[in-house]
Amino acid sequence: MAAPAEVTLRDLNGYWVMSKNLSDTLDPVLALQGINWLIRKVVSLATITMRVIETEDATGTIHIRVEQTATGGIKGETEERKLDWSPVPHVSGVFGEMNNRTRWTSIGKDAESGGGGPLHPWLTEGWLDEKPLEDQRSHVQNWVVNEKSGWTAEQIWGFAMVDGKRYHVRKFLVKKGDEEAKARMVYDWKGVEKY
Repeated sequence: MAAPAEVTLRDLNGYWVMSKNLSDTLDPVLALQGINWLIRKVVSLATITMRVIETEDATGTIHIRVEQTATGGIKGETEERKLDWSPVPHVSGVFGEMNNRTRWTSIGKDAESGGGGPLHPWLTEGWLDEKPLEDQRSHVQNWVVNEKSGWTAEQIWGFAMVDGKRYHVRKFLVKKGDEEAKARMVYDWKGVEKY
């Protein structure tokens, strides 16, 4: 189901299911991250559900907790995002040890990549022009570094029109050396309560 207008990046609270029909395949991204073929195959068949809990602390910093579950025997994981660009370590059963930083960002021509320099143009294209904050920062940016495996992943979160309907979308760009892979993930809104 498309996301209702009242659901914004300032209130992602609720349940989201990755749409296999509207999303890109994750296989090239996962392969570049060193994930073996069997796990990639299981991921391609799984239904991935996210429960998002978004809160604000006493300093005004937004925290986004993403509790992911998947069918097909994939162990669920919980990710913590703190939108102040401070490094947050995370250990994943699939991806290993990582550090991630998350912040509000604009996706204009001056938008900066987590690795320095401008954001990749593909990450800035195709978004709705929604402003959940009073300033020009319109999207969530996440920068992930896996030093052991040698890859980085940049994500931009926002809302986009897909097949004429408004959906929550996350674009992923993974780089390892001179190689890169990208995927657009589209999420169906399932509501605030468990469906």
